[in-house]
Amino acid sequence: MSESAKPDPEADALFEVVCQRYGDRLTREQLDELRKIVRAQVDAARALRAIRLTNADEPMQPFAPYREEPPLTLDPLTRPSPQRGEGDAR
Repeated sequence: MSESAKPDPEADALFEVVCQRYGDRLTREQLDELRKIVRAQVDAARALRAIRLTNADEPMQPFAPYREEPPLTLDPLTRPSPQRGEGDAR
């Protein structure tokens, strides 16, 4: 028996919940595909639960490369400000 064909009580229970709620609206082919999807989700959840985190583990910080700011464009409703380096500094 292959690993994917082994009975999985967790996946079977979740699949039965879906069948009880939506089974009358789905065809046999859709139910077969849904069983595979539920099994894949249960496997992914197990893989995530297998990773042990400590209190020192932080979330991954997003990497944002520096990009030079575009030149300032003047808003027609605001006047140039010498303090911001805009316009003439008379």
